[in-house]
Amino acid sequence: MSLLPGMYTIHDTDTGRNLDMDGSPVGRVGTWVQNHTDGQKWYVKGYTRGSEYAIQNVATKKYIPTCMNGFDMPSVDESDAAAFHLECLEHGFEDIYLIKSMRTGFYLCHPNLKLRQNEGYTPVSFTERPTFKGCIWRFERIGDYAGAPLIPKADQLALTPPILSTNDPSPRSSGRLYPDDAHLYTDMLFNMPRLPFTRDQRIAALDWARKLGATNVPTIESFDECERRLEAALGNN
Repeated sequence: MSLLPGMYTIHDTDTGRNLDMDGSPVGRVGTWVQNHTDGQKWYVKGYTRGSEYAIQNVATKKYIPTCMNGFDMPSVDESDAAAFHLECLEHGFEDIYLIKSMRTGFYLCHPNLKLRQNEGYTPVSFTERPTFKGCIWRFERIGDYAGAPLIPKADQLALTPPILSTNDPSPRSSGRLYPDDAHLYTDMLFNMPRLPFTRDQRIAALDWARKLGATNVPTIESFDECERRLEAALGNN
């Protein structure tokens, strides 16, 4: 599902922290605890050509770049903004995306680093290989306005995606993040955010169990019935 341009908060799905841009002179990009400030609000802006997006901070009007500067990720002006492709996950993961830089092919990630001392800040970075643990972002739409579409830079128009060889084992081949459903279900089951599974995710996990040869795997209908009975029993206590 394509993301519509607009205003969003962008959540780190592992910890629930929000993508933020601080008020320092360089405007560092990282994750902080949710505080409902404009620093945690983002314009996801489309380009006039293609399906790429730029991500602009509402408070500073600065953009997410294509690269790091040492340990930090400083914000940049529009001329140096990264053009991103938002890769929607399969199997009903609504509003959850990978954020891929079109120039480098790397993915925006929230690594498991210790918070900066006395700052409550975790820097974000880029990684070549996307994983469920660290690269998944949830976009929460909070407004329709994103400003006018951006005009692609000349070098951006000339970019073409890298061609993978047919024997490349990368899970990104054939437009998929995983070579087969079993890999997807396994990664999803053990590395998804610590949130209750949606119905679609439960169906996928049950399918995964069947694919691995498990016997007596319940149907989603019987699972729903057990959950209803449990809720009724808890409600009577």
